[in-house]
Amino acid sequence: MTKQINPTDIFELARSTGRSPSEILDIAQREGWEIVEDAAPMPTQKAERKSVMHDPKGAIELMRQLKEDNIKKLYKNDPYIREGIDAQLAVQAARHTKTKPSNIQYNEQGNIESIKSSVVSGIHATESNQIELMQAIKDNIYKKYGVGSRA
Repeated sequence: MTKQINPTDIFELARSTGRSPSEILDIAQREGWEIVEDAAPMPTQKAERKSVMHDPKGAIELMRQLKEDNIKKLYKNDPYIREGIDAQLAVQAARHTKTKPSNIQYNEQGNIESIKSSVVSGIHATESNQIELMQAIKDNIYKKYGVGSRA
């Protein structure tokens, strides 16, 4: 009786052991396993999923899942990986924050002094500039009368 394994099992073994699917395939072939496309599914497997070898979307999804699982496992177990991933995320977060110059000018006490250009007419008459000015006025009034700041 020959030992049989299907490609789905190869991917599942790769995911659970942390090895690559090609490495699992090589080991299986060296140990005399026969690769069978239509092997009967195990009771714990989903019956509708036969093989990811001929399903590109399923294979891509499985590889993404394997990548996420490996990163989570490495993040949890290896302090150097954790430190590197945290540093990478911090750099990415710093790069994506763009601060636009404010149209509002403040005095030394932090109160609104003036605006650089009109938010009623002209090129700066945008909804976002008007909202920014109204929020600054509201914060200024709250600060002046000692009311809690907006949430």
